[in-house]
Amino acid sequence: MKKINIMLVCFLALNFFSCSSDDDSSVKNNDAEINAQEDEPLEINSVSSALIIEGATKKTGTLTPTGGLEFSMDYSKQSAFQKNGFEIEFNSAADYTGVYIQLKDENGMADSYFDVPRSEIYVSGKGEQTKKNRGFLKGKSAGKENDAAIEVNLDESVTAGTFCYVICLYDAQGNISEPTEVCVTVEAWGGNSDLVGTWNFTKEISDGDEVKVNEQDCFTFDYTLCNEEVIVEECSTVNFLKIKFNNDGTFTYNNSFSDKNINWIDSDEACEVIYNNDESSSDTSGKWAYNEEKNQLTLVAFSETETYNGEEESYVYENGSLDIEGEATVSGSTLIIKELFENVGLEEDIYEYYFKKE
Repeated sequence: MKKINIMLVCFLALNFFSCSSDDDSSVKNNDAEINAQEDEPLEINSVSSALIIEGATKKTGTLTPTGGLEFSMDYSKQSAFQKNGFEIEFNSAADYTGVYIQLKDENGMADSYFDVPRSEIYVSGKGEQTKKNRGFLKGKSAGKENDAAIEVNLDESVTAGTFCYVICLYDAQGNISEPTEVCVTVEAWGGNSDLVGTWNFTKEISDGDEVKVNEQDCFTFDYTLCNEEVIVEECSTVNFLKIKFNNDGTFTYNNSFSDKNINWIDSDEACEVIYNNDESSSDTSGKWAYNEEKNQLTLVAFSETETYNGEEESYVYENGSLDIEGEATVSGSTLIIKELFENVGLEEDIYEYYFKKE
């Protein structure tokens, strides 16, 4: 009997590891297939018809640059996300009136182009972003002080793949700058099976400081209250934070926070520091993408419910809202998401968030 049992155990173990190996191979092949979609060229006239740029006018024909206007872009490649799209950022000191954007491929230019007036172009660098005024695992770099940005959304007909565009600035005198070309990769949803599963937040590390889940993260500052200098201490606690990545490229994200913040009005009236103790939580769902070249994870939210001190509000983002964007590293049952924030005039901030797999 012992011999039979040993043989049976060995057979079952062999069969188990064989199946696991096949499953791993199948999963990795699926990752490769998903990521291969991103290399497929998209038909530029179809994509041009599916671009959504608020306030832009579509015109037929091609552009004829004259020079005379200078601008710069610090990239020649960028990522876009289905529905959510991408941003076109540039820097120029010229007195331009607007921007022309036209798609391009190896056979030439698209049949039409976009005319975007300057009034629809916004400044992306609007001041420094600090830990105090940003959301946890949410936000974007404040960017360069003079950067201009154009928001481009995509119709749902645009799938994963690649296309290129050229951008020119123009002024009221009829000058059209020389074009700059940028190639866009529309990311596929999903693409890294190692991320699939449920991950619970364990700690954050920033500037060498470590704060664990359920630990208070506090900072102090001076404040003049009724002509006296007082020290104010504000604190935030992550009660829990959970992200679930699914095979189909969808995700859910849940969190709960407790915060202690100064009540400015009551403190001024009472001439002493009075705090508000606030409770907040959110439930977010959307889609995730993984850039295998940069190891970059991006979450695009499409719906969200926020609760603040018992008051609940729900939001639906038709074109998606960029939520998390950072370098992701998976090692066994540990996930690290690293976010980088470039503050105007200050050193960049790096935040590392650690998660444990359920």
